[in-house]
Order: sequence, then C-alpha cells, then structure tokens
Amino acid sequence: MKTTPAIVRQHLIDTQPGIDLLLLQLPERGLLAASETPVIEALPRIIIRQMLSLKASATIIERAEQKAKALGVGCIAYLPAEELTGCGVSRSKASAINSVAHCHQTQPERIDAWSQMNSADLIKDVTQLKGIGPWTASILAMFHFAHEDLFPIQDSSLRKAMSLLKDQDILIIPERAQPYRSYLACYLWDMLDQARL
Repeated sequence: MKTTPAIVRQHLIDTQPGIDLLLLQLPERGLLAASETPVIEALPRIIIRQMLSLKASATIIERAEQKAKALGVGCIAYLPAEELTGCGVSRSKASAINSVAHCHQTQPERIDAWSQMNSADLIKDVTQLKGIGPWTASILAMFHFAHEDLFPIQDSSLRKAMSLLKDQDILIIPERAQPYRSYLACYLWDMLDQARL
C-alpha cells in the first residue's frame, strides 16, 4: 500500500492513544520529500538554525548569504570562521560549518553517498564531522533526505511537547510510531507552533 498523509496520520492516531483530537485539529501534513538543494548549502543552514528562533536564524542566514555573495565564495559553508561570526554565527557553529566545507572539498564522494544511506548510517557518518551532533544529523536526514522514521529526542521542543501532553495524560511513545516517527515529530512541533498545547 502506498503511503499517503492520511495513512500516516491514522497510524499516529492508532499508535499514540489520546492524541487523536489534537491531531485532527491540525492541517494534514504532506509527505516528506527529498530536497534538491545541495547538501553544502543545506547543512550550514541547519547548523545555524539549531537552538535559535526561526526569525533570528533567518536574519543570520541572510547576513551570511549576503557576505558569501559579496566575497564571491559561492555559499555560506565557504565563509571563513571570522566572517561567519561577524554575521552572528557562534564560534562553535562556525567551526562546524567549516568542517562541512572541508569535508565537501576533500571528500565530496562521502557527502554524495549520504543520499543512499539509511538513517542510522547517515547519522553516524554526519556526526563524525567536527561540531555536528545527533540533532543536526537527524534534521538533515528528515528534511533534506526525507527519512520518515526518525524522532530527534534531543530536540528541546519535542521534549517540551511530550511533557505538556503527559500533563494531559497523553503519553507519547515514539517507538510505537514506527515507521513514521518523523511525522510524529513534525506534528508535535506543529502543536507547539500553533499553541495547541
């Protein structure tokens, strides 16, 4: 049977008792789709967005993209660390972004292979880059490569949503949502974004 948004939502309702009314109040999420943006452009943006609001991260990304264009380096990843920090990127994030650029320059086949890896292998390989942790690797897998069965438990917003639901006697057990744990995470983020919790 072909996966559809309705099948995914019904699976989550069936596997997460008590979540049905909340899920049905939210717009149905489309299926994850692999991005056509090159990894060398996508991954630095994910790194910048970590632990920042969408507004703050968008401002920093815009500054960095303008700086990359002005310096003629092509994309954010190739900005020197001091230029990244000048745009508002933390030193640790600038270092992680530079490690992505180094890998792209010295091992492009490694990054090309990521699109063919399963979630566990992808996360293991991506987190071997300096400064990149499981959250960043999971977000790359979910939103860049469209992996449908990840639940980045390291995400503070997901932990907050699970805690708020537990206060309503709704116990979220991500393992039960397999093979659609990524969608469970997305719906929980939606619940927080739309102040449903």
